[in-house]
Amino acid sequence: MKETTLKSIDQLHKFLERFRKASHFKFRGQSDKYWELTPKAGRQEFKKVRDITIFEHWKRRAPYYLERENYNEWELLSIAQHTGLPTRLLDWTHNPLVAFFFAASENYEKDGAVYIYKANHRVLHEKYGPFELTIPIAFFQPNVSSNRIANQFGYFTIHLDPKNALNDDTKDGHLEKLIIPSELKKEITHMLNQYGINYLTLFPDLEGLSKHLSWFAENNNFWNNTFDEDGLD
Repeated sequence: MKETTLKSIDQLHKFLERFRKASHFKFRGQSDKYWELTPKAGRQEFKKVRDITIFEHWKRRAPYYLERENYNEWELLSIAQHTGLPTRLLDWTHNPLVAFFFAASENYEKDGAVYIYKANHRVLHEKYGPFELTIPIAFFQPNVSSNRIANQFGYFTIHLDPKNALNDDTKDGHLEKLIIPSELKKEITHMLNQYGINYLTLFPDLEGLSKHLSWFAENNNFWNNTFDEDGLD
């Protein structure tokens, strides 16, 4: 996997120029460069319970909270993923700025990473259910079934075995990695906030509002200690 390191904010803008006319590339940000590209259901704390079992329990209780009744299986799994359930899905985005936000907004003491993936194939999810696939790792574009998926320009990889990470051995296409040094993280999040990429826009609900206000308060010195309405918008 090609790996480079971001040197400055100016270099970030230069890096993005490469993808301005290339819509096939998707991006994922992780706040620790050592984390593998593994779905939540395949991580150590969730490995002992099958993700299908967890999802079946979720589906029994979820209708009470859903806005409509006729979601298909792909939509339900996508909503479950975006509301925190351990699933075999791994989030990607069409918008590289969203990936930079997730790489830079947490674990300030650690280097983060933005991954760039161009899959050779996509799943036609109109023909197959998410648990009917036999491909080890597949790529698909979900229906916009929630505000979070819409605002984060969401895409997914789906992993037949959630414990299997996407890497050079399992990829179906082009994969590369950009390291985000820890010392650039706060500057990147402030820049992205100015561009309209923050917790409030990516999580358009009360959780996102609370996270955004918390982030603003934690970084109050950046705005000369002016915690007011004008600064928050």
